[in-house]
Amino acid sequence: MEIRRFFVKPSDISGNEVVLSGDEFLHMTKVLRYKLGFKAVILANDGVERLCRVTEIARDFATLEIEKETVVDKKSVELTLYAGLLKNNKLDFAIQKAVELGVDKIVPFTSKNTAETKFNVDRANKIALEAAKQCGSAYLSEVGELKTLSDVAGELHNFDAAYVAYENEKKRAFSSVKKEKRLALIIGPEGGFDEQEIELLKDAGAISVTLGRRVLRAETASVVGCALMLYSTGELDYE
Repeated sequence: MEIRRFFVKPSDISGNEVVLSGDEFLHMTKVLRYKLGFKAVILANDGVERLCRVTEIARDFATLEIEKETVVDKKSVELTLYAGLLKNNKLDFAIQKAVELGVDKIVPFTSKNTAETKFNVDRANKIALEAAKQCGSAYLSEVGELKTLSDVAGELHNFDAAYVAYENEKKRAFSSVKKEKRLALIIGPEGGFDEQEIELLKDAGAISVTLGRRVLRAETASVVGCALMLYSTGELDYE
């Protein structure tokens, strides 16, 4: 049987024991039909894979014993992607690829040119969870609640540096991104940003950067921007 991957909170681990509950417990027992003695890989967003064996299955939780721990990934940069809300669920693609790249958090927002107004954060987090499992990530990216562009500007002080992709920026490329502990990247919706919105973000501390001379779809811009930023900071390199 294939050894499946499950995510838990760090507080669910005590010594060599893991308690699995909630949706991940239901997926293990109701969907995958796990039994006592089955093996699983447990992840707690710390870059460690824990090979475990199921020792107890109760009504609403399972207990697993850790048999082996392996450090498979380390992060020195925390990247948050602020992505303009897209129509026709196109943001799903950006979320999936951001998870694969190792982005820590994805936050959708509305602005002048967003055509969509509704966003299901629970559905988006399920997409992120599935993407993390499919690509074998040791980290689970979080998808935040829908915000306005003003909300985004008000949060930029929480980062060491923030960058916004802007089509009228012709000189400053992603190669200018400096390695910092906490970084933010802002990608606009279909139609991009107007000058007033860019000034709002710049006044809040954002630095405008260019994605190059070619026009990218908004969902593509999110993926390319994240990849360029993580590459520029060395986060895609082997140690």
